[in-house]
Formats: sequence, C-alpha cells, structure tokens
Amino acid sequence: MISLYILCFPKLTIILLHDLTLFSFICISGKDPINETLTLKAAGIKHGDMLYITVNEEKTGIHEAAASSLKKITKDGTIVAQGILIYLLVILLLTLLNLFIDYSSIASSNGFRPGMMPLRSMKMHWTLNEFVELDSQFQYKISKQPTGEPGFCSKVAVDAKSLESFINYLYTFDFRCMRIGYLYGTVDKNNEVQVHFIYEPKQETTDITFKLLRDEQDANVNELAMMLGYKKVGWIFAHPPREKKFSFSGPEILATAEHQLESVDGVNDTTFITIKVTLDIETNKPHCDGWQVSKQCMAMVAENVLQVSPNLGFCKVNPTFTALVEMKPAKEVDNDFFLCAIPILNYKSEQLICTFPRPNRFGEYQTQNDLKNQLSKIGKEGWTIQTLLADFHLLLYLCQHLSIHDDLPRICEAILNPEIPLDEGYQLIIRSIAGLN
Repeated sequence: MISLYILCFPKLTIILLHDLTLFSFICISGKDPINETLTLKAAGIKHGDMLYITVNEEKTGIHEAAASSLKKITKDGTIVAQGILIYLLVILLLTLLNLFIDYSSIASSNGFRPGMMPLRSMKMHWTLNEFVELDSQFQYKISKQPTGEPGFCSKVAVDAKSLESFINYLYTFDFRCMRIGYLYGTVDKNNEVQVHFIYEPKQETTDITFKLLRDEQDANVNELAMMLGYKKVGWIFAHPPREKKFSFSGPEILATAEHQLESVDGVNDTTFITIKVTLDIETNKPHCDGWQVSKQCMAMVAENVLQVSPNLGFCKVNPTFTALVEMKPAKEVDNDFFLCAIPILNYKSEQLICTFPRPNRFGEYQTQNDLKNQLSKIGKEGWTIQTLLADFHLLLYLCQHLSIHDDLPRICEAILNPEIPLDEGYQLIIRSIAGLN
C-alpha cells in the first residue's frame, strides 16, 4: 500500500484513469474505498489528509510478471516484478496533472476578473478602499472627444508632390486596396509637423487588411533621413471608400496607437501624426485627413485592453477589463471615441524634389536609365547636379552603389549646403553609375 499526501481542492472531482485502473484510492482509515464520483469535499477529505493507494493485482498481472523474466529477488527474499512501482507512479502523476489542470480552469473562472487570480490568492484581507482602488485600475470611462479638441500635434503640412505621387499610385488599382507609407520630416517648437517625403515599405494589403514585410532598406531609409535632417514623424494609409460613419477600423486604431507609443516610448504627449487617404463617396475625389488617437487610447492599447473586433468600426474590450462607454458597460467601443482631428495643409518642400521612381511599387522600378534621365537635366532650366540629387528616393537608389557610411554623408552635405560644392570625384562616379560620359 502506497501513501499519498493530498492537497485538497474543494469542488474538484477525483479523477481516475478508468482504462488503466491499476490502483484505487482508500480513505484515511486505510480500509474503505472512496467513491470516485464524489468531490473531495463530499468525501470528507481535507487539506493535508493522507490517502492510500492499493494495487489491484488481478489487473496488473503481477503474478504473471513475477513468473516472467522481469523479476528480481530482494535481500529479504521477496520476489517483485520490476517496473510496476514506476508504472504506478507515472499513472499517479498523470492523475495529479489532470487535477491541476481542472483546478487552474476553475481558479480562472472564479478569479477577481477573467484571466486573474482570486482576491484571496493575492492577499488574505482586503478593505473596501483597497478593493475599489484595485478594481478602478481595470475600468476605463470613455466618452467622445470634445468637438474641435486638438491632438498634441497642432497641424501637419505635407509636401504636395509627395502626396500627389502617393495618391496617383492608388489610382492604378482604383483605390481597391490599402496602401501604407511612412512620413519623414521635421517638428517645430509649436508642435507643427512638416512632411518632406513619404517612404512606402514592402507590404501586402487587401481592401481591409495590411501587413508590413521585412524591408532590407529600412536601416538605410532611417540613416539617410537623419543625414538630411529628418526623422519619422508619422504614417499614412489609404483605403477604399467606406460608409461615412466608418472612419478607422480596429487594426488601424491599434496601429496608430502603437506608432504613437513607440515614438515617445510610452503613454506621453507626441506629435506623431496619422494621415488617412480615401475617395470621397459623394465627389469621387481623393480626400485626406490628419488624425491622432487620444492618450487614453494609447494607455488602453499599452495595457492590451483593446483588441481587434469582427465589427471593423469597433475595438473589442479584453474581458479582464471594463469599458464604460458614456457610463454604460460595453464589450466593444466605437473607434470614433478615440480620434482627434488634426488640420492638414499642402506646401512645397524647399530642400527636396520628388521625381525619381519609388521602390516597392508594383510595376514601378528604379533603373540606371531613370538616373540617367534625371541627371541629363543638368544645366537646363537652372538645374545643377546638387539640386537634381536632392531627391530622397534617388539617394536611396545610390545606396546600392555607394557606401552609406562613407560616401552618402559627403553628398548629403553638399545637397543641404549649396555653398559646399560636390567633389569632382563623386560627380564622375555618379555620372558613371548613370551611364553618362
């Protein structure tokens, strides 16, 4: 007979492997078997009680095993079958594992909130104030953003040529798919954002989904932008026409909040801007809006409160948390509750031009011939080699032929400061790359 020290979990039914009933549980007295259909509480078993296990020799076949080669004689002359005890212990461990799994599921359902431990597992004694304070950490009171309430970014101005190029590409597939781009530029002391160029990373999109792929040029893009005095200041996404009341989908809200969180490393004020482009249903003309999500939305995304919902115009609320939408509990939140409108303007970048083909576009490629055509304008209509090289996507193309660490800084310096001439050596190298004599 084997003894077993039991941790008693009320409400759990004793689990036996009925197809491998090599042993049975005996109650504390060591005489009466326990009815396996009873709960531990109904069987009168308490925390710390000792149970006993008896081996059913008829079912284990111990006599046959002893008669076989799997036997040994102990020092006191007892013949025992090898492996039986180990086998029984394995079955016992599997049984206890099932008990633990059942306990975990019950504890989860009886927790302070779904997915959390019961209050007694956190702390034995609670005051009312402590309970209210703990519970309030999992509640979010949500109301509409006040009309005209600005985000932290005061306004955004986008280079007209860059935005025009982005929109023209959307027409190649009739605005039927989403398109993503990153905005690079500057932010002034009044929290006004200026976008000088748009970089479109590798991506896979449908009419409602988007997935950014691994982009080998990502490091070059950020380093080259820094050489020119720019940084990532926002992102832009385009989508097919939608119903008027449906502004942002759940994935778009989550992505916007994540970008804002990353830009300032937490729930802090940020000028990181989102631009949304689509076709106006009534006029059938492209329409652009500037947006930010509220700091409350940033906090909820950081805490994994908001999740993607099948209803695209909403975000689902994690069951662990409570969202009070205008003081009423809600399992989903309309995405419009999180949005702050940002004024958007057009302007012309004074430093960069926007004529070279964009990478990562279907049917659009950057070639030697494109570089040759651009540089062939030198000396015409006031163009110089420095002003023609002042095209971000052309410089990105040159990174395939020149060192971004040794060569591009010298070229960017000449672009930013016209008084510094570009070395004749670099002019010859670039002309050679373009196939010009």
